[in-house]
Amino acid sequence: MNVLLFTAFFFFSLVFILLISSAHRFHWDSLFSTYQRSLLDGNAYRLMDDMRQAEIRASAPEEEEIAWVKRRANLYGILIQYTSLDGRTIWIDTIRDFDEAYLEEANEYPYIIDGRTVGTLKAANLAARNKLNPTMIEYQEQLEFRSKILYASIIVIAFLLSFWIARVLSRHLKLLEEQTNQIRMGRRELRISSKGPEEVRMLAVTLDEMVKELKKQEDWRQHLMEDLTHELRTPLTSMLTQIEAIQDGVYEADEQRMQEIFEELERLSRLINDLERLSEAESARFSIHIEKTDMVRLARKVHENFRTLASSQGIQLTFESTNVPCFCEVDRDKIVRVVSNVLSNAIKYNQPGGTVKLRIECEPEHTDIICEDTGIGIGEEDLPYIFNRLYRADKSRSRFNSGVGLGLSIVKALVDAHNGTVWAESELGVGSAFTVRIPAKYVNAESESGHPS
Repeated sequence: MNVLLFTAFFFFSLVFILLISSAHRFHWDSLFSTYQRSLLDGNAYRLMDDMRQAEIRASAPEEEEIAWVKRRANLYGILIQYTSLDGRTIWIDTIRDFDEAYLEEANEYPYIIDGRTVGTLKAANLAARNKLNPTMIEYQEQLEFRSKILYASIIVIAFLLSFWIARVLSRHLKLLEEQTNQIRMGRRELRISSKGPEEVRMLAVTLDEMVKELKKQEDWRQHLMEDLTHELRTPLTSMLTQIEAIQDGVYEADEQRMQEIFEELERLSRLINDLERLSEAESARFSIHIEKTDMVRLARKVHENFRTLASSQGIQLTFESTNVPCFCEVDRDKIVRVVSNVLSNAIKYNQPGGTVKLRIECEPEHTDIICEDTGIGIGEEDLPYIFNRLYRADKSRSRFNSGVGLGLSIVKALVDAHNGTVWAESELGVGSAFTVRIPAKYVNAESESGHPS
């Protein structure tokens, strides 16, 4: 981890330094070229001033004048070509003497005497700058040497800084690794240390929340397995006790005893069937038979089926919907089961004199089936987990029924199979509102992903 972080930081530092170096080099070359052009202009004009003061006219200069002009040009570090105004006669030419290629880079200046142009001077800087301008050479060499020292220093600093950052980060990451290994070995109560840079602290906080969630899930599983064991043991114990009593002659094998045993068997059968349906729903082994269905008629029919049950428990059951048909592509039987489970829970966990309202809201893209009740409600800490498999928010809720919390898990699995969503809003002691949102058009997720349905 330390080596990887160091390599990454140092690599990006080198890339950054290279980019800065290239930009600096480009900028310096541009400035130096501008300086050279300005220097060439100044030296050319100074040379022409010297020629005018030496009274070198447009006519062919003498040998001494030619030698003098060449010395002055050498002094200024430039190559020149002095010609007649029409360019046919070349009187002085150090450019061709040195390298004819310099003519392409030469600037042209008019040679003016007494307000009249009498000739043309072409001038070019020595590209090598190592013949006639040692000052410029020394300056450039010093600049390049200092640049190398600067870049070397920056690289060393980047090396040390990358090593330090990698060490700091890896130290905290290594601590996180050790703590997560301890958690993996079973120490769920361990708190993750949230020290170090902000990113590491955020990671530590996330891991700590995950550990809390894992511990809570373990507690729930243990709690729910106890409930499941209890729900399985209760009817079995009751039947076993009664059968033993009949065998021992304590009870007679009359119709009442047989009915009690039969009811316990039915209870056990319902529990096993619920577990089987949940297993099928969660593993998607059930088949979806899609048909275009009027959701208002479907929900109204479920509402009618539960009116007698609600009335017998002193609960007012109402239904609200739009006045127009609302169609969705669904498996009718499975959506009936979804609405029935939600409505059954709303009645089951209500009090005499309470109300349950089932309503439908239609949109072009989806339909919402909303069930609102004035029941016992669900605590805020339990609300995010009520759709978990075998979850029951409160043991005390079992006094209302003999289930183990499978209904909402089945609801979620069936709604997921329709690519829908289900959520709940609740306040303890006030009531709950469950919303089932079904898309208007069914899309087979497996077919879209390229798998056979």
